[in-house]
Amino acid sequence: MFSLFRRCGERRARATSPARCPGDTPAAAIELVLPLEYTAFCLLHQEDYLRYARERVQDAWMSRQVVEAVLGNIATIWPTVLSSPRPAAVAWRLLDALISSAIRERKSQTVTRTVDAMHQVLPPEQADAIILRCRLRLSEQRAAELMGVDAPAVASHLLMAQRALSGYGTAVTGASARAQSPRGHLRR
Repeated sequence: MFSLFRRCGERRARATSPARCPGDTPAAAIELVLPLEYTAFCLLHQEDYLRYARERVQDAWMSRQVVEAVLGNIATIWPTVLSSPRPAAVAWRLLDALISSAIRERKSQTVTRTVDAMHQVLPPEQADAIILRCRLRLSEQRAAELMGVDAPAVASHLLMAQRALSGYGTAVTGASARAQSPRGHLRR
């Protein structure tokens, strides 16, 4: 799904796939016509989705698979996503669901290091805000765009997370050390 997009014409983007069936001539190819808005959405969000997924899953290959699945699933329901009040929120929920599924699958296969510690101690929105703002160092506005919420909601999630994490003292310090400034306040 990554970098398969190229702009052709005024209203559509096209991606070609050299899928061949036995007996087909080598010149046969399936041409997918993707809405320009969908292509722009993917190009705008895919890199940050991938960084976020890597932070949560701690596995580059699995993260890439998850993001490709999210963008592929969004393509199949694009008219519905686009007609929703917040298309980015729909995509974010799907991304979260697929990441959570990948983490559960990974945990069932191995019992190695803890993955996604923030989501184990905080509500999802607060954990997401910490990861996006403090670990990935995105602005509040960019974090809000990815999550499909307003920037003040991200600020609120960060404040609630700070309050929740202050009760953990040193137990969560390793997981949240990068999320806090020297004064103990979350960075903005």
